[in-house]
Amino acid sequence: MAKETAIVVGLSGEYALVRTERTAGCAACSERNLCNSLGGGKDMTFPALNPAGAKQGDTVLLDFKSLRLLQLSFLLYIFPIMVLVAGAAIGDSIAPAYGIDRSAGAAGLGFAAFFIAIGVILLLERKAKQTDKYKPVIVAVKKPGPPSPPPEDCEYGKPHNRHA
Repeated sequence: MAKETAIVVGLSGEYALVRTERTAGCAACSERNLCNSLGGGKDMTFPALNPAGAKQGDTVLLDFKSLRLLQLSFLLYIFPIMVLVAGAAIGDSIAPAYGIDRSAGAAGLGFAAFFIAIGVILLLERKAKQTDKYKPVIVAVKKPGPPSPPPEDCEYGKPHNRHA
């Protein structure tokens, strides 16, 4: 499991909006300059599940499930290439039966299979957005943030009596 430290910058229901800096893991990633889903700057801000009950300003420990990251990497990078090659091989073998040049059959069916694979990935992305299994999870509060200021209508923590 990949662990990362972040700061909670906002709360929304069972989610916390967390901000973290890109780390050495990001530096080794071939997509580090193209990553638009998490922003393009040094800081990244994204939602995380908040079962630890972190509050705004808390420094937290995030858990990214490594198996899920590997599954996503396979789906995005390997699956389309495998489908393209399989489509090209099938196109090459069936093209003569239809009186089509083998290269044209391989290219045509290969690209058609590739675009179908991209469509499958987009459908799976929509489905994945409806579930929390690919979202990072706050597993612990490492350091509580600053205390919340008292409400404006209270003086020194005591309710203000407006009717007296």
